[in-house]
Amino acid sequence: MAELKFQEDQFQPLTPEEQTEQSTRYADQLIRPEVVSVPTSPAHRLAVLSRLEKYLIASIIIGAIALGLFTINLRTTISSVENAISTVQSEITTNQNQINDLRQEKNELTKTDRIKKIAEEKGLTNKEDNLRNVK
Repeated sequence: MAELKFQEDQFQPLTPEEQTEQSTRYADQLIRPEVVSVPTSPAHRLAVLSRLEKYLIASIIIGAIALGLFTINLRTTISSVENAISTVQSEITTNQNQINDLRQEKNELTKTDRIKKIAEEKGLTNKEDNLRNVK
């Protein structure tokens, strides 16, 4: 059925071109969805980061840097402790060698033959009555 157009107080039928144009406008208003803008490049997407995303990225980067610095500090501390341990171990070895040398010297100085020889040089005599065997 032909639609009518109101013109100068008269109704006139619409031409087929006007009918097509009017139906297209009507169809566009009913069917056409909203236009959604899609970013075309990653650079555009990066420019539209939210504050939360920026804070998260910044905190991850700061955390990685802090973890690296902590690791370096920890390795330095471990190295200094290992150095201190090796110093203490060398001191212990030196002290043990001194202890062994002093024990050996004590054993040499307390030999009975040496004590008798020194006593005879000083003019002391051995009294058999005063000697006792200690077990």
